[in-house]
Amino acid sequence: MATVSGIRLDEEDEACQKGKAAAEKVMDLIKGHDVSAIKEKFLTCQGISSLTPSEKEYFLKWTQLFIDDLTTEKVSSILQNYDGTWSEVLMMKEKTEQSDQLRAKQQELEQISEKLHKATFGLEHIYREMGQIYEAHASLQKQPLTGQTDWSQYPKLAAELMISGHPIELMDGDAGHVPITWIPRLLEEVIQKLGDKRVFVLSVLGIQSSGKSTMLNAMFGLQFAVSVGRCTKGAFMQLLKVSDEMRDLLKFVYYVLVVDTEGLRALELAGHSTLHRDNELATFVVGLGNMTLINVFGENPSEMQDVLQIVVQAFMRMKVVKLSPSCVFVHQNVADVAAAEKNMEGRRRLQEKLDKMVQLAAEEEVYDAQSFSRVISFNVQEDVKYFAQLWEGSPPMAPPNPGYSESIQDLKNFIISRASQSTGITLSQFKSKVQDLWNALLNENFVFSFKNTYEISVYRKLEVAYGNWTWTLRNKMLAVENQLYFKIENGTVDKISHPDLHNQLNEAWEK
Repeated sequence: MATVSGIRLDEEDEACQKGKAAAEKVMDLIKGHDVSAIKEKFLTCQGISSLTPSEKEYFLKWTQLFIDDLTTEKVSSILQNYDGTWSEVLMMKEKTEQSDQLRAKQQELEQISEKLHKATFGLEHIYREMGQIYEAHASLQKQPLTGQTDWSQYPKLAAELMISGHPIELMDGDAGHVPITWIPRLLEEVIQKLGDKRVFVLSVLGIQSSGKSTMLNAMFGLQFAVSVGRCTKGAFMQLLKVSDEMRDLLKFVYYVLVVDTEGLRALELAGHSTLHRDNELATFVVGLGNMTLINVFGENPSEMQDVLQIVVQAFMRMKVVKLSPSCVFVHQNVADVAAAEKNMEGRRRLQEKLDKMVQLAAEEEVYDAQSFSRVISFNVQEDVKYFAQLWEGSPPMAPPNPGYSESIQDLKNFIISRASQSTGITLSQFKSKVQDLWNALLNENFVFSFKNTYEISVYRKLEVAYGNWTWTLRNKMLAVENQLYFKIENGTVDKISHPDLHNQLNEAWEK
């Protein structure tokens, strides 16, 4: 039909055909293998062959299409298995007895969940493998041998991907680690190709499934992964060139660097280690950004306030790192965005809560700050936005809400206005900021283990009380020891019983 109509197809382009052929060679390596075992088995030494820029772009598109085609059916099968097993677990739980059969079924459910996690596979895992191979070889400080893949070219390949608009992983989503050798080297290659241009760093942070990636994709036409759950983990950065039409407005900024993150406080990953990881990720992302969009689903930001308390206290402790972050609260899925009186009351309460948590953190850290804006730049009158829900009705048949599109455009104009007043930072400054901030975070483990500042305050009070109790008991024991020593030395005591010692220590113990 397209040929008859005279419509030109990409598939007829020579570069597209070469890219497809290269992608098929890669897929031949993994076809016929269990999807959940592909990452573990094959991502040990892979690279991207040298193609022309156009061929490389088609190669990546085709590879992603082939990977999606390979994994979709398998992931769907695993999800069906998970759903069936979960239903069986729920039925068993309705019975009062905790049988061995129930425990075995719960263990089976965990195994299916782990298999589902391993089956999530995409180009980002190949990019990550490139970085890990580079870091491993760079740490040995040895040049590639004859016949080996030239791993020293990996940063250049990744820089080309980043310049062409592909998201690059900034923080490893599985390990919760920033590859501090790979990322700076990649950015150096970007600087060599573009020059040390100024960029405006826009980051986004929010609870899981609150619409972060959807908002960025709608605002800038990006392609961050969008789905319920944590299919994309860690933090990704994407470089956007400022168009010629916007150059007169954004005089100092040549690029916008967008940093997207995984959702925080995921229920399926709840636990102490996840709390630490989420707090660390939030502090890192807020510290990097010239502006951070704090995405909130609904009108109650209580969950994000817990995260922000840790971020604020971490900034107070990391005095060696010079940071000047700012934030904008974006409330999504708000029923009545036009209710000015209600929104004004919400802003006032938000300001009070933010100030109160900063005052508590400042008291803990002996820091001179009485308001949230002293630590993170924030104007409650301008920096709080309300979005209508994305869909008018229930998906998948519901149409998009025009009000959401209007809110997206208003927020985009607001961001551009702020960026026009900023000089941004150079790419070399961003590179140094990544290194300095991550090293500071590695040295600051204490605050990230807590849910919020109140927990830190209670812990410290308990720590002081425990120290006092311990000292009182030790002091009493030392006094009893001295008394008994003199009595034994003078011959007034022949025998010491355990109840006698217990009675003498009881007074201090009860206090």
